[in-house]
Amino acid sequence: MAIDINVLLSAQLHDLKNQMQALLNAQSELEDALNLTPEQQSLLEKLHDHSSHLSQRVVELLSVLKMQNQSFKPNIEECWLSDTLSPIVQEFFELHGVNITLDFDEDFNQFYDEQLVNIAVHNACMNAFQAGATAIRIHINELEKGRWQLHIEDNGPGFPDEHLNHENAFTPNGTQNGLGLYLIEQAMHAHKRNQAHGEVRLQNLEHSGAQVTLIFP
Repeated sequence: MAIDINVLLSAQLHDLKNQMQALLNAQSELEDALNLTPEQQSLLEKLHDHSSHLSQRVVELLSVLKMQNQSFKPNIEECWLSDTLSPIVQEFFELHGVNITLDFDEDFNQFYDEQLVNIAVHNACMNAFQAGATAIRIHINELEKGRWQLHIEDNGPGFPDEHLNHENAFTPNGTQNGLGLYLIEQAMHAHKRNQAHGEVRLQNLEHSGAQVTLIFP
């Protein structure tokens, strides 16, 4: 009998995700159980950093695989945005020293898939960090007919000029601009309402830094 590669990959990724979470839990228990010296604490933090990164990548790959096979149905529920983004804020400060400011009302809530928004924002922040940003500001604006936008602005060098069009902005398309932007694009495209899909728009800020805008239908 022929092997269904997609089923095999999905099963393996699920197992990897569970194993990574178990590893992260064990690391937390180890840290609580030991009286660590500063050198040992630094080593454990590096292990936690690598484990968290691997766990995030496994979740992203599993989500993309489901979307590609059209077996992923976004769970569009009403969520509090601050609750969704607070773990990302904590992670980037603790692991990377990046300050992320949530500049919106903590009671702001909207309909979106929490896992997909996590993937999109996490990758946008990771791209900013890898480009050299040390601070990120996240804010929103609401549009007519229930549409809304989430803006992620950083103090990094901005996107390369060759990637920008005459309006100093561009929309990613496929993997030519990197895997991170591709994952953001896929996460937003999966948000759908009345035949309209979510979008992502990228541009440089007027003075310095880059802006990633997630547009929800």
